[in-house]
Amino acid sequence: MSAFRRILAIALVAAGVSCMFVLSYGYAAHAPRPHDVRVEVVGANGAAASVSTAFERAVPGGFDVVPAADEAAARDDVSTGTASGAIVSPPVGPLQVLTAGAGGLAVQQIVTRAATAYAFAQGRAIAQVDVVPLPSSDAGGVSAFFLQLGLLIPGLLVSILFYLIGRRSRLWARLSGGVVYALCAAALGVLVMDAGFGALTGAPAALFGIAALAAMAFVVTVAALQAVFGLPGTAVAAAVLLIVGNAVNGATVATPLLPDGYRQIAPAFPNNAAVRAIKDQIYFGGHHALEPLLILSAWVAGGLLIIALADLLHLQQRRQAVQSSADIYAKPMVSRRLPRPTAAATEDSASDSA
Repeated sequence: MSAFRRILAIALVAAGVSCMFVLSYGYAAHAPRPHDVRVEVVGANGAAASVSTAFERAVPGGFDVVPAADEAAARDDVSTGTASGAIVSPPVGPLQVLTAGAGGLAVQQIVTRAATAYAFAQGRAIAQVDVVPLPSSDAGGVSAFFLQLGLLIPGLLVSILFYLIGRRSRLWARLSGGVVYALCAAALGVLVMDAGFGALTGAPAALFGIAALAAMAFVVTVAALQAVFGLPGTAVAAAVLLIVGNAVNGATVATPLLPDGYRQIAPAFPNNAAVRAIKDQIYFGGHHALEPLLILSAWVAGGLLIIALADLLHLQQRRQAVQSSADIYAKPMVSRRLPRPTAAATEDSASDSA
């Protein structure tokens, strides 16, 4: 193939990848709409039922309206991230709308608009209270997203270098580089976001642990896919983590606002889990951090299991083949072939058939 044809082929492949990015990110963000956003209601005389009916009429399926025991319970649920908002409806006077800007500005605005429309229909004013406001150093609420993105993209790039340099070594050599990257990148990322910008403050040790686990989930996933497919495994990892995973991260478009399909799978991706764990630890006291941490741990454990299986196959090949160790280590799992039958075995098979 001539140089021109190769360049043309590369251009067409790049255009296809670009289209995949546009499709994935466009689908995630083109029409955000609430789905089962939890709102608690405090009030007598069927206040919760009245709010639920009004919200359902305005946005079918958009809200999950439930009653709360009292204002203190509702405020606590909003402050811990259990609920996205709460409406306190006293017998007289304005409705009080409790929200948490740290949980997502778009979700906060949606709850506030819905509550305002309900109050207007009731002929009442509203008093807005931001229970967990974002700090001025993270006014957009996207610092958690950029921290995970800063761990993801360099992790993908450095994994390519690890493969190119160490593909003829045992898989654990490449993995050790990934571990060093994860620890150092997490430490530096936390240093920048906490001490540098003051954007994610208050729990530097916990934030480092989350960032290190997220970075490990990224690089171990890439290393595992490379062990299975070789260098093309990096493209598979990029499709999973960058094209889809980063589109459903939960910060640029809040998870309850994602469209069908993406909304259901988003919590299982390490990108989304990392953002949730970071925001929950920094803004909501870590009350719901266990689930995303378990998801990140599952990605790490799954990747390590695949790498261990690939390494066992390599060791088995070393015992059975005359190839050099370097040649064996360089082969991904998909290129492993069954041993060819010997001439004697072929003759025995033929005689048995006869």
